[in-house]
Amino acid sequence: MGLLDFASDIIKPVAELIDNLTTSDQEKLQLKNKLQEIENAYKAKLLDYETEVAESKKEIMVAELKQDDKYTKRARPTVLYAGLLILLINNVLLPWMSYFNGMHIPVINLPSEFWLAWGGVAGVYAFGRTKEKIENKN
Repeated sequence: MGLLDFASDIIKPVAELIDNLTTSDQEKLQLKNKLQEIENAYKAKLLDYETEVAESKKEIMVAELKQDDKYTKRARPTVLYAGLLILLINNVLLPWMSYFNGMHIPVINLPSEFWLAWGGVAGVYAFGRTKEKIENKN
């Protein structure tokens, strides 16, 4: 919740500034209440935005799963199988060849972006397949 904390981090110094600038306790309280209202409105808009983004992602995933195009449904498994093939070559075949041939065959160090993308695809695919299976049972 970094952006929510960001609002609080900005409001606190302003509230301290109000303590130093205003003269009456009533004015201080009014300004602090107004700042609290602004912070709450900002947080509410931010939460609404995050909810809309999550809902949009869900709608896109559901739309993809409901398409009649068979490749769209197989695209995620294709990425999964390609990732598994890369892992098999990199972590099994190349070390095996290196060991039995007595040669040093360099292993490909996969970047963290590969793992993030592949893990994301695997997670979405698993979620979608689970949802399909649950819907088919009902």
